[in-house]
Amino acid sequence: MRKGLRLALATATGAAVLAAGAAITTVTPASAGVASAARFANPAVSGIDLSSDKFIPPYSSDKITFKVHLTSAYVDKDKPAKVTVQYLRPDESESSAHNADVTQLGSVSSVPSDNKADVSGSIPLSSSDKPGDWKYRVGVTAGGAAADANPTFGAWTTMAIAKATRVDSANVDPDPVYLKSGKEVDVYAAFHLEKFGDEKITDVRLESKDSDDYYSLTTGLDADDSYHDSTSMDYSTSTGSWQLRISISRGTKKYSFTKGFQVSKSGSSKAKSKITLYASPSKVKKGKATKLYGKVYRGSKAWSKKILKLYFKKKGTKKWKFVGYVGATSTGKYTKSVKPKYDGYWRTTAAATSLTYGSLSNIKFVDVK
Repeated sequence: MRKGLRLALATATGAAVLAAGAAITTVTPASAGVASAARFANPAVSGIDLSSDKFIPPYSSDKITFKVHLTSAYVDKDKPAKVTVQYLRPDESESSAHNADVTQLGSVSSVPSDNKADVSGSIPLSSSDKPGDWKYRVGVTAGGAAADANPTFGAWTTMAIAKATRVDSANVDPDPVYLKSGKEVDVYAAFHLEKFGDEKITDVRLESKDSDDYYSLTTGLDADDSYHDSTSMDYSTSTGSWQLRISISRGTKKYSFTKGFQVSKSGSSKAKSKITLYASPSKVKKGKATKLYGKVYRGSKAWSKKILKLYFKKKGTKKWKFVGYVGATSTGKYTKSVKPKYDGYWRTTAAATSLTYGSLSNIKFVDVK
């Protein structure tokens, strides 16, 4: 597969390290689905919205967000109702009920004409929790009630929590990858996706952990939800620590799973290259020009007359687009005047040769007013 520019400013997502490591999950807002008011014994509650993503996180922790709709929120402006939401994990008895996190109402300057208000909160989930039939109930204590007054609870309602997305049997072969001068090395990636919902693979890549180097792979699964694909690495590939990164979406959540491997090669007389990039001005009006300039080096000296490629990535998008070529002078300096139409990112690249490794410049953002 083609090797391209790694998106250095990619949207942050959680990552689970396969076999070892940590994960970060992204919490997303609740999506509506108002529960029937018949579930709630207190007439002050008309319903509750629960987030649509009801499944155990594959690593670390997450939460199910909710919003309780009150119809009698205030006795007066300084006496709001208090909401209590309790939940039970599978096989827990009512005596083990847990209180969810709730952001209670505060005083208001005047009571709303319809006396309605929403109270938000969340139920925590951990990767160590069991999936299955969880339960919750909503209780309300009227504004102005005694401090030790018990809330009036509705009936327990079942909430099905699905199993976590899992990636197993992740493997990169060979490991380590040993690069040979003048030859390409075939590298194979494989894993199995355990699906318990609407999981979709959005990206699979072999990427360097020390540089911007990466190889994109396909995203299709075999009939049994296993995955197999390969690419070829040449001698210009960056050495060091690499990883197989598998990006997956499920509902509104996004997860990344990684499996590390190593890339190495014998000593080489090839020189390293480097590119600097600047933009002046970095804020321009639409239709006005900005100057992109910098210098390209081969080793510690200028890379004379080197032809560079210029790329642009519009803000909010994921793909870099080739804009054109720009030539360096005998002293390695280059300049390109552009009239950007959109806010976005710019960078230049130098292709490798038999004597010099390729390189990527730093990224410059240009704000178009």
